This record gives sequence, C-alpha cells and structure tokens, in this order.
Amino acid sequence: MMREPFSRFNRHYDKFMVKYVDYRGWVDYVVRMFGHFHSDPKTILDLACGTGIPTLMLARRGYRVTGVDRSPEMLAVLESKRGDLPVAAIHADIRDFTVPEPLDGAICLYDSMNYLLAEDDLLRCFGCVRAALAAGGLFVFDMNTVFGLAEHWGRRTTAREVGEIYSIWQHDWDHETRVSTLTLTFWEKTENGKPGEKFVEIHQERGYFPNEIERCLKTVGFTEAHFFQHGSFVEPGPHTTRMMIVAR
Repeated sequence: MMREPFSRFNRHYDKFMVKYVDYRGWVDYVVRMFGHFHSDPKTILDLACGTGIPTLMLARRGYRVTGVDRSPEMLAVLESKRGDLPVAAIHADIRDFTVPEPLDGAICLYDSMNYLLAEDDLLRCFGCVRAALAAGGLFVFDMNTVFGLAEHWGRRTTAREVGEIYSIWQHDWDHETRVSTLTLTFWEKTENGKPGEKFVEIHQERGYFPNEIERCLKTVGFTEAHFFQHGSFVEPGPHTTRMMIVAR
C-alpha cells in the first residue's frame, strides 16, 4: 500500500529513529551554535518538527518552541507527548506558514530542508522563516550535501528491523537532478511476529551547493550565512556528508 511520507511510518518513527540518531547530541550542538553566535533565544521555531523529539528536548530546557509540520499524523504524535511543556504546533507546509508573533530563533533538523526539491521551494521557505524571526534572529539548519547524497546514500539497499516493523531502505541517486529517492518498504509485525501488511513510502531529497543556499538566503533578506561540517565549527570540505548552516 503506497502512503504519503510519514503518514503510516509516524507511529514507528520515534522508536526507530532514536536507535540511529543522537538527538540529545544534536540539540546540544544547536544550543552551542546559538552561543557561538552570541544569541540567547527564548522562543524557537522548529521547522518540519515531526513527532517533536528535539522540540520537546528544547522545551524541557526552558525554551518556548513553536513547531511547524505538514503531516497531521506526525503532529498527532507530538501532541500526545507534549503534556504541559511550552510547545505550540502549527499544521502547515514549511514553504507557506506564518506565526502569531516574531520568534528569537529558528531551527530545522535532520535534513528536512533537503526535502525541498527546487530553489523556488527554498526561497519560499526561507522567506517564511525570515518573516517569522525577530530582528537579528538566527536560523540554524542542517542539510545533506551533494557528496553525501551521491556517495554516502548513493545506490544501496539496507534491511532493518526495529520494534514492531521490518523495513527495507532502497536509495537511488540521479546525478542530473541531484535528487536521491528513497523507497521505504515496511511491514508491521503481527501478533505472532510474522510480517503483516506491507506499506511503501517514497522520500526524495535534493542536494544543494553552499553558494546556492547562500544566494537563496540573501535573496529573501538574511544578511549572513555561515557553513560548518555538522557537529563542528569548521568549514565543510569536499567529502563532508552533512553541513550545518547558520543565517542571521
């Protein structure tokens, strides 16, 4: 059964991803990045927040966080976990959203920005973020590099079993479009542990070069754009697979 991205996988996302992603390390890095640029935000916009793993981590540290995501299924998981934490959720496309009042900072994590497959999509998203930020606010986000999508993801197939699902991850890379297509096939286990109904989701990410990203940021009004190897404060190299971008 073909599904929209994250429309079925949402119920397994947290258990699956925390096995492979150091979310606490990512949040620590983002907080250090704000400090590196002498920014002390009290309110943070979390783009493509999904089920809200980093969103809630930030809220537990005292930030007031507004999450934006276009998947109602993912936001439903976030809402089920939110409790009394200072988190608000907006159901919207990250290319077309507004917030009630300007926020001090913005983030977008785990290559969500790569899901925007055309420069016009980047421009629209960056424009919405620029309008949502208070003067001087920082926008901190990561992206898979062209090298990372082409060589690290490339054309490979991986089988994984976590919790209640069996899954197969099939990557394909198009050099001309710089788009990586992931066909995610998964089966939810039945009560006896056998594979049940099969679901398929198609996920696509496009790689952008730093000069393209900087041009889009400055076109919509950001005045600074800085690029780092993810997890560090050094510039990306030719073999960097993931970069962190900071725009003011």
